[in-house]
Amino acid sequence: MKSLYAILGELPIAALRDLAPWWGAEPPEHDDVDARQRLERAMRDSVASRFVWERLGDNERRVLFCIVGPSARNWQLVEQIPERSHLDPPAALAAVDRLAGWRLIQLEQARVQGGELVGQRATFYGYSTPRNPSAPVEEKQIAYVPTELATGLYTTGRELFIVGGDRSEKTLDDLLMPYRQGDLDQIGRRFGLTMQSYYSRNEVRAAMAENLTQAEAVRYALARVPSLLRETYEWLRGRGGKAPLNEVRKRFRLDDLALSNLLHALEDYALAFDTFSGGRRSLFIPFETLNNLKKAEARPQAMIGLTELPTPRAIRPADPTFLWDLAALSAAAAQQEIELTRAGSLPKRAAQRLLPSLASDRTHGRDDDALAYVEMLKQEANELGVIAAPASTSRRRETLALGERLVSWSHHDLVMQARRIFKRWPADRWWLDLPGAKYKEWHTFYLDLNLAREALAAQLRECEPGVWYSLQSLRATIQGNDPYVLRPSQRCAGEAGFKLAEELRAHWDETDGEIITGMFRSTLYELGFVALGYDRDAPPSAHEPDVNPDAFMLTELGYEALHGELGASQQPSPRSLIVQPNFQAILMEPHMPALYWLARFATMEQIGRVSRFTLTREALHNGLRRQGPDASIDEVIAFLEGHNQKTLPQNVIYTLRDWARQFREAQHPEHGARVLKFKDEGVVDRILRSHRLKAFRLRRVDARSVVAPAETSLPDLRGALEHLGYARKLLSGLEELVAPAAVGAGAGRALGRQRARGN
Repeated sequence: MKSLYAILGELPIAALRDLAPWWGAEPPEHDDVDARQRLERAMRDSVASRFVWERLGDNERRVLFCIVGPSARNWQLVEQIPERSHLDPPAALAAVDRLAGWRLIQLEQARVQGGELVGQRATFYGYSTPRNPSAPVEEKQIAYVPTELATGLYTTGRELFIVGGDRSEKTLDDLLMPYRQGDLDQIGRRFGLTMQSYYSRNEVRAAMAENLTQAEAVRYALARVPSLLRETYEWLRGRGGKAPLNEVRKRFRLDDLALSNLLHALEDYALAFDTFSGGRRSLFIPFETLNNLKKAEARPQAMIGLTELPTPRAIRPADPTFLWDLAALSAAAAQQEIELTRAGSLPKRAAQRLLPSLASDRTHGRDDDALAYVEMLKQEANELGVIAAPASTSRRRETLALGERLVSWSHHDLVMQARRIFKRWPADRWWLDLPGAKYKEWHTFYLDLNLAREALAAQLRECEPGVWYSLQSLRATIQGNDPYVLRPSQRCAGEAGFKLAEELRAHWDETDGEIITGMFRSTLYELGFVALGYDRDAPPSAHEPDVNPDAFMLTELGYEALHGELGASQQPSPRSLIVQPNFQAILMEPHMPALYWLARFATMEQIGRVSRFTLTREALHNGLRRQGPDASIDEVIAFLEGHNQKTLPQNVIYTLRDWARQFREAQHPEHGARVLKFKDEGVVDRILRSHRLKAFRLRRVDARSVVAPAETSLPDLRGALEHLGYARKLLSGLEELVAPAAVGAGAGRALGRQRARGN
């Protein structure tokens, strides 16, 4: 018996073109090896085999099945075909001739011994008794089908001749049973399903069948297939999920080649299959899938579209607290020496000291949440270049410092600052969105926060500023009819996947929906994008974290930030500053250049829509020190006068100039003058008040330093400081006092250790 490859290789191109339509295959255009191989591949599947069975008459079907059946093993003695096919000999032999003429079977003379072929390949189907070696060897005519086609022809023939062969009555798991592992993997990849490598073929098939029969899987597939497949599928559903194939041909005007392509495409997604049902070739949707589709249709459909509301009973006005906190952090970096951990993080104690100066409600929650917010604030400020928080590269730890882009950041108005942060938000790995008050964890591993943020941003762009909307309607619009909108990877996980769709719908409001709600309560509110509305008499306080908003309103700031473009934004210079004689500076509106200038040159008291600072010697010295050798008090006074609503008080101008003089003396002391630095500010205060030291005319330089004029007698000064006990507090300036004090302290500690060991 010849192989299919050998048979096709011997046929002329005209015969190949006649043979192809029998199998629903494309006739070859060229007489070459590639064309013959394409035809061979097209003939070797079950869809092609059904085209053959469909075109045959009853006698030809009987004869072909008796040749490929299990008792025949893909060949049969011609003389036995009438008996095996239950046909009269003339009818059976006529059917054999027709099948051979159509080249669906092959006839040849073969050597047969005891009902078995001699010198041929092993039998293809079933079991056989050993050949009787004593039986005579005879030359007889046999009819056979190439072994490459026998499997497909026999499997599809069973649908006609075997009770229970109708595939439309089988489960999807049964339909997928003949598929090889590679075929199952291909179907899985089309749905994005991933299965663990240690799963067996049966486990993979069962999990895939359970997933692909879900309504969500059908919706997923129909969104990705060509329009003809979608139309065919919907038409088939309208016919109850099953229709004769001739009606499909007629309805969509398909020839056999187009129909074959359609059937293969439907099987590729396991959407629909063809079979012989009641002797007719039919197209059907698996009954499990139909049942799940009916359940999905019976489920109440999600209301898509934002719902406008009247003004809520209680309103929480928008406030860009995160922008205030960025300025507060930069003020802390400018006026305090905050040592970082080796990893560049804020120590817990330093973070706790920052909390009272921050505006966000997160600082009023649990300690862990408040500290996490401070660390997020530090990371965001570091990424924006507002501050610099380097990790330690040596034994010496780094300190929190102002960033290189602080000045350019301060020149942006509130809208541009919010826009830059919101632009980073969808993919920002440092940002922490709080969940809603009713959040319950369920398969959180699959949640994709980036997708949630993008979906929320897209919906916000559809909102009008100044209009109140129902938050529930926005959540429902994001969900739509796809519960996997925020977790597409779960849909593709074979162990979870589409089969958990209904369970996910049941949990969506308290999991994915609460993630959306939490973004309103935290991120969008903290950026000033939305005002929040509540169906209660008063808005929740900062100490009521378990209350969700019922409505939201997009602010003008939010609308401009969402629809504007990134770019430089230079602000005008309004006179919004009030500097009082008591050195308090009040910024009456959020003018960002003035706010960040005060953060660098004054001590922060409060930052918000109205900010309050105090002009102090130490803050001024810190600001002048950062300006470098070109620091000028005239520039400081000019800035204050340019932004102040009234004339700058004379006592403020005088004191600022005096503080600047002290700074210059500390940086560049006169020839012979001596700067003495002490351990703390209290020591300097006591020294300046001491009557015994007034004769030395010491002047304050900064919080911990004084300067002695050039004509001061250093031996007398040393003696006075030592006599009064201030020598132990000295850090520099009179090294002959510093060294003995350090030695004395070291000796005292050593003596203490000796006494401890003695005890």
